[in-house]
Amino acid sequence: MSRRRLPSPRTIRLVAAKELLEALRDRRTLFVALVLPVLLYPLMMVAVGPLIGKQRARMQREVQAIAITGPGAAALRAAVLDVPAADAATDTGEDTGEDTGENDGVHLEVAGPTDPGAALSAGEIALWIEAGDGVAAALVGEGTAEITVHRDSSDDSSRIAYGKWNDALTAAEARLVRERLARRDLPPSVVEPLRVTQVVDAASAEQRAGYAFGRMLALILVLMTLSSSFYPAVDVVAGEKERGTMETLLVAPCGRTELVLGKYLAVLAVTLTAAVLNLFSMWLTMGPLVGTMGVAGLEGLQISPRALFGILALLFPLGALFAALSIGLSTLARSVKEAQHYLTPLFLFVMPLAMVVVIPDVDLSPTLAAVPITGVVLFFRDLMVGRLELWAALTVLATTIAAAALALWATVRLFLREETLFRGPEGTGSLLTRPAPRALPTPGAATLLFAVSIALVWYLQPLLPAEQLLLNVLATQVLVVAAPCALLVFWLRVDVATTFRLRAPRLSVLLLAIPIGITVPVVNGFLQRLIVGTVPLEGPIRQLGEAFEKTIAETHWALLVLLLGALPALFEELVFRGFILSAFWSRERRARGVRPGAAAVLGAAALFALYHIFPEKWIGTFVVGAVLGLIAVSARSVWPAVLAHMLNNATLVLSGKVGGDSLLRTLHDPESDGYAVGLAISVAVLAASLACLYEILRRDRDRRATARDPVAAAGAAARDPHPPS
Repeated sequence: MSRRRLPSPRTIRLVAAKELLEALRDRRTLFVALVLPVLLYPLMMVAVGPLIGKQRARMQREVQAIAITGPGAAALRAAVLDVPAADAATDTGEDTGEDTGENDGVHLEVAGPTDPGAALSAGEIALWIEAGDGVAAALVGEGTAEITVHRDSSDDSSRIAYGKWNDALTAAEARLVRERLARRDLPPSVVEPLRVTQVVDAASAEQRAGYAFGRMLALILVLMTLSSSFYPAVDVVAGEKERGTMETLLVAPCGRTELVLGKYLAVLAVTLTAAVLNLFSMWLTMGPLVGTMGVAGLEGLQISPRALFGILALLFPLGALFAALSIGLSTLARSVKEAQHYLTPLFLFVMPLAMVVVIPDVDLSPTLAAVPITGVVLFFRDLMVGRLELWAALTVLATTIAAAALALWATVRLFLREETLFRGPEGTGSLLTRPAPRALPTPGAATLLFAVSIALVWYLQPLLPAEQLLLNVLATQVLVVAAPCALLVFWLRVDVATTFRLRAPRLSVLLLAIPIGITVPVVNGFLQRLIVGTVPLEGPIRQLGEAFEKTIAETHWALLVLLLGALPALFEELVFRGFILSAFWSRERRARGVRPGAAAVLGAAALFALYHIFPEKWIGTFVVGAVLGLIAVSARSVWPAVLAHMLNNATLVLSGKVGGDSLLRTLHDPESDGYAVGLAISVAVLAASLACLYEILRRDRDRRATARDPVAAAGAAARDPHPPS
């Protein structure tokens, strides 16, 4: 047996040089990808920044029309607006530091529309102030005048006028207070027991810049790096397919691994060049831009060299991750047009992970540091404010490098597949033409089913009865879980018994499903508390918990087991351990000609976890999904997984129903006296049961490996779409 030749670094460099040379020849693409973004930042500073400042100053100098109505209108106008400009400036006691070129009052003009409300909506006036009966008396005496201000916060002119009115009102209040104190011969200090003479900001200029622009900068860097990697990747693979040069390139004296790695290096070089140029351009223009925008206290701020170095250090693995993902999508595409369509789902995948940075008070915890892209944006934010710890930096760096390596490995594997690299032309049939019958669905069908189910959860929940939890669960299982799957099975014309694993199960696995279903929620609850911690009962989690507690207290236990235990177990197992697992299984069998491995089981478990919406439940639900997938594969049937899933749900529901010193409550309540003993027993029982499942799988594998007749064994494998793993 010949040894497999390792990729040659020299060949990889030659391929990368060839791709870079072709990219450099396309001057228009080179200008748009690398030069134009760098030119836009100074242009933004030179053009947009001063324009913003001038526009703000112009609106401050303009006179906005306002309406003052009511019995006290005249008195209010005299007290607030009919004051010389010098007196108004003295009353405020403030120097804005802004030379508007005018010094003639508060720049508000009183108009008299017949319908102030309609005039405000039409933009004819900027404010409408109502002064009631007691305003005049309160201003003359020592009472409090109550007024109502109508504004349009969606109109810039109204917002400016509202600010001017508040300034004038503050000045009038100060003047009236002085007059009242003078009448009683009291010093001004009577109404000013405390005065802040100085505010010292503990944040440095760099930290203030980081707080103001760290989140925005993180998002910009991620999106710019992603877009910089995608379009070169589209050209080096999908473009080669469309130009018909891929076949010529494949006959060159180099392996496919060397070919894809060379293309990857070329795309990575373009990506990193664009990202670095964008970063340096932002570094040089950020401070002047802030100054022209007139942000108080932030004039002249810039990104510190330390933050710049840290961002550069992480841009390299981030660019490597995006380059690998982009080449993988480009390999899947039949043409440049199709590859460009893949940019939207890629952005939809990246954006939620990156948008975490705009959520207030989200710390860079060990869990978030281990999440690709999310850890990166939080790293950028904390680095900008100078509060990044060494362990967090190392975790984010290691996670991003690992994710990039995994994405590159998957891309190479994808490039090596003939059926992927040379996909046939798109079908010419109608959109409503049903596909030919087949035994198992495809991974694309599984992904579509999952996406449709998630969308239905979002769109149908407002229409479902929120107060009646049991009815809500029933409707959700039927409309969101079962109905889309049934329609897709009908449309694809797949074999129902094969797809859903409806064959009779092995008795040994069916019996093992009982202890597994009872002990998994106990061990899973402990692991979730250990890894995630105690989830605060607030927001949707609290509302869901309260609804469950009320339903459990008011409903008979048999109905609870049926609707909250058996029904979700049946429908969700048919979908996730039936349809979706079979779809992932079909790809592995077609690609490698072998039984499915851990990838299919873990992939179905991952979608099962994401389906349960709340991030606090993802880890625990993933563990349960992986165990249920192992059961289904071991049994060669879905029914033991249904039984284990039902027991998992039922024990959780009944533990809240029985209460007291019952065994179920002891197993699931960490505060109970016997919880530690029950947990230890559950761990031992679960470990023994999983070991038995593994032994069943091992024996099946050995029996097939030692089959005397390879032809008969191959025929049996072909007749059995679900051989044991």
